[in-house]
Amino acid sequence: MIKAVIFDLDGIIIESEPLWEEIEKKVFAGIGLNLTTNMCRRTVGLDTYDTIRFWYAEKPWEGKNFSQLYHEIIENMRIAIQDKAELKEGFLNVLQLFKNMSLPVAVATSSPQVLINTALNKFGIAGEFNVLNSSEKEEYGKPHPGVYLTTSQKLGTDPQYCLAFEDSFNGAIAAKAARMKVVTVPDPTEINDRRFDFSDLKLSSLLEFTNEKFKQLNV
Repeated sequence: MIKAVIFDLDGIIIESEPLWEEIEKKVFAGIGLNLTTNMCRRTVGLDTYDTIRFWYAEKPWEGKNFSQLYHEIIENMRIAIQDKAELKEGFLNVLQLFKNMSLPVAVATSSPQVLINTALNKFGIAGEFNVLNSSEKEEYGKPHPGVYLTTSQKLGTDPQYCLAFEDSFNGAIAAKAARMKVVTVPDPTEINDRRFDFSDLKLSSLLEFTNEKFKQLNV
């Protein structure tokens, strides 16, 4: 039985993946690394430090260190979220569905706390969540299950009784590794990607999630 619900932030609560791509392309271009859209998709779901480490392993650079790049990306993202981010279509309906059931809800994301706060405060929904948790507090980011295990612990709920919503493969792997049920809402370009077939439910939009689908998962 599902006793708690956990949402990823980027791509589930807010439409921010295009903003991450825009900022990563801009910042990495400053050190001579010209990322393409397909290249950016390889790191979707990873935290920012892991993204930086990934690209350094692929194409080492000189000049700015990891910490400088991290702070530059996060500050640019903070501004971009404040100025441009929109709520994902259907999210408020899904959130209200679970609130009506009196289920505790949480956020578990690779984004740092400052971006969680920026996004949720912008839309006035920070107070709707019982737990806000970032993988920046974990030893390992997604696809490691750490952030999900910690979030379920803070919720006081065994992971196997949690339902997670994810848009990325790395995030979905993290939730499933934590033994949670997983609803995936992949980017339209990945909706037919067979890698998501392990999901308990795959949707093309949160608008498709209904009370009936919840009942099918809640067994």
